[in-house]
Amino acid sequence: MEILFENLKKIDTIVEKLEALELKISGEKRWLNVSEASNYIGYSKDHIHKLKDNHLIEGKHYFKKAGRVLFDKLALDNWVTISAKNINPKEIAESILKDLI
Repeated sequence: MEILFENLKKIDTIVEKLEALELKISGEKRWLNVSEASNYIGYSKDHIHKLKDNHLIEGKHYFKKAGRVLFDKLALDNWVTISAKNINPKEIAESILKDLI
């Protein structure tokens, strides 16, 4: 395998970009309050509360801790991509529980 000298010069740039990405990823918050979640997915705070009550599942998409509601950023990302397929996890869970009772 032959490595061209011009490509060796690019290694420093690639390493710098990888380090910048690593810093960005490690510096991002995973847990978001209502205001941050609203900014993150582009909905109003009121709409976030409605989503929480009607579509999101406690213990999966959000958690209540010391009187605060904290949203899991990774779960919100997954919810947004799944919701594009019109799947409502809360309705599915309720229908399963209803069938069990």
